[in-house]
Amino acid sequence: MDLDSTPGLSVDIVRVQPIPGDQIPPSHRCGFSYTIQINNHGEKTVQLLGRKWMIKQADGQIETVEGDGVVGEQPTLTTGQSHTYTSFCLLTGDHGAMWGLYLGRDEEETPVIWRIPRFDMDKNADAPHADDEAL
Repeated sequence: MDLDSTPGLSVDIVRVQPIPGDQIPPSHRCGFSYTIQINNHGEKTVQLLGRKWMIKQADGQIETVEGDGVVGEQPTLTTGQSHTYTSFCLLTGDHGAMWGLYLGRDEEETPVIWRIPRFDMDKNADAPHADDEAL
């Protein structure tokens, strides 16, 4: 996924942190919560309509997750506004990575894209971090 964000739109990975082991279902080895800020520094009002995530598991398998909005919302952002939300990802191994796209439209119905930078998740690391390079 080498698409760039629409000019004026950006995504910041605010925080990635492990989920306590007692909250992980038996089918998974670990999990991480992540907080993301979606920004509109462009000149037009935009609405986020959907998402496409790529999740790389420790064994190299890549799963694609697509859906409407983020955590049940399809936020509309005017110039200078941001939308922040927290969600989570469960992993089958000790580490993984996520990256993707948010898809939307502007006030003139023109499609817009926010590129979600890759971030790594590692059960054995002290502090998971955001990494702007794709796999």
